[in-house]
Amino acid sequence: MILKAENICKSYPTSAGPLEVLRDVSLSLKEGELISVAGPSGCGKSTLLNILGTLDQPDKGTLEITGKNVALLDDESISRLRSESIGFVFQFHHLLPEFTIAENLMIPQRLLGRSEKTATDRVTELLSKVNLLPRYNHRPNAISGGERQRVAVLRALVNEPGIVLADEPTGNLDVETARQLMEMIQNLAKDFNQAFLIVTHNPDVAALCERNLTINEGTVIPAP
Repeated sequence: MILKAENICKSYPTSAGPLEVLRDVSLSLKEGELISVAGPSGCGKSTLLNILGTLDQPDKGTLEITGKNVALLDDESISRLRSESIGFVFQFHHLLPEFTIAENLMIPQRLLGRSEKTATDRVTELLSKVNLLPRYNHRPNAISGGERQRVAVLRALVNEPGIVLADEPTGNLDVETARQLMEMIQNLAKDFNQAFLIVTHNPDVAALCERNLTINEGTVIPAP
C-alpha cells in the first residue's frame, strides 16, 4: 500500500462544543489505483484530503505514506515527503498567470532540486503525452479552461509522486471536457503507476474509478 489511514478522527471547536467531522476513517490506496470519494457538502471530504495530504493533522489515528508513519516525522521531513510523494489537483487550476505553461511545470521540479535539463525533459515528456506540446510557451490565459485543468493535473504529476489527491477536478468543466480529463487521468495513472484519490459529486466521474467510497456521518464506507 502506498497510503494507509486507520481510525482517523478530526474535530473542530465551536461555541456549542467540539464538532466531529471525521470519525474512525480508514482507507488505503494501492499503487496505480483510481478511487473516488463522494458525500454531501460539509461532510468532511476536504478535511480528509488535507489530512491525507499532510496539510493538516488528525486528532487521533495513524497515517502511513510510502511506509512512513507521518506522526513520527518532523516538519521538514513531512514537507519533503509531501513534495516527493503527493500531488494536488483542485477545482480551479491555480496556475501562475505570469509564467508560461512550461514554467508552471518546471517550478515544482526546480524547488525539489532537479537540474534545468531534467526539468525541461520532464515537461516535454508530459506535454507530449497529452498533446499539449504546442502550448509549451503559452501563458494560462491564452489556453482553454479544459487545457488549463489538464496542465494542473500534469503539474501534480511532474515530480513523479506516488499519490495524487484531487478535489473536484472536473467541477468547473462541461460534460465533454470533464470526460476527456478523466480519460487522461486514467491513462496517466496506468502509464506512471500513480494512485489517484478523487473527491467528486459527479457520478460519471465516479463511474470511471476502480473503487467508490462515500463519507457518511463522518466515516468512509464503500459506495453502494
